[in-house]
Amino acid sequence: MDDYPLVEIEDMNADLIEGDSYLKDLTVADINGPGKRGTASQVPMRINALILLLVFEGTCELNIDYVHYKLEANTFATIMPTHVVQFLTISPTLRGRLLVVSRSFLEQTAPARRSPNVHYMNVRKNPCVRLKREEIKILDDCMQQIREKIRKRTHLLQRDMLQNALVGFFIEIANIMMQQGGRIAPPTLSRKEELLDKFLQLLFEHVKEEHGVAFYAEKLLITPQYLSLVLKEQTGKAANKWIDEVLVSEAKILLKSPQITVQKVADLLHFSDQSTFGKFFKKQTGLSPMEFRKSD
Repeated sequence: MDDYPLVEIEDMNADLIEGDSYLKDLTVADINGPGKRGTASQVPMRINALILLLVFEGTCELNIDYVHYKLEANTFATIMPTHVVQFLTISPTLRGRLLVVSRSFLEQTAPARRSPNVHYMNVRKNPCVRLKREEIKILDDCMQQIREKIRKRTHLLQRDMLQNALVGFFIEIANIMMQQGGRIAPPTLSRKEELLDKFLQLLFEHVKEEHGVAFYAEKLLITPQYLSLVLKEQTGKAANKWIDEVLVSEAKILLKSPQITVQKVADLLHFSDQSTFGKFFKKQTGLSPMEFRKSD
């Protein structure tokens, strides 16, 4: 599998003309034509963030996982960090709104961890959908509310406020998608995509107790090597990387609960002792569990 360029949220911000950002975690921006570069990049890439795009008018053509899409008025696009995306053409008349959420901020926003596999493949296989004008308006209002909260820089609980607003946005998206019913085709999965889907279900169910690739491979009746190969091909990440990232996500959520000791977090995540957990967490995040607990 090719190693595609990985674009960080700050790289995207540099190309936006009118945007508001909270640290390197959250950006809401207006889309007015091709941006500062004046053209589409043409290069396949992965973006290390969740991208949600509303198109009001104009057009944008892009490939997502090598499938061609044309975004037109009243289109809602979801680009996941696991997608390979290639922007082909951006019309000068393109107008819309963009929300960018970093992986780390997403992981620490509670609903992002609630059965994230349930709609994963459906969204991954249907990243661009046409919505009713009133549905686009609902989602745009949510984006603008998040934007207003980004601007309240003196708010003492700004991060919590933004996370709550993001939760509300996700709820509105889920409500609209559920109401669509037959408007979105159920995904037809290849054998490898089925393995990815089943792996994610197993991962979010067992990650607290099972940290090894062999457990998941055995459940899927394949070798650990083949599981990692499939995941690398489908998502850009091998199996052990998926396990580590989801385990860190669970740890971060637990560490943000002050009533739970670090020792208890280590126990809940089935590490042999607190020291082993601390070494794992620092290797993955650059911070000790206590340093993370004290951070914003």
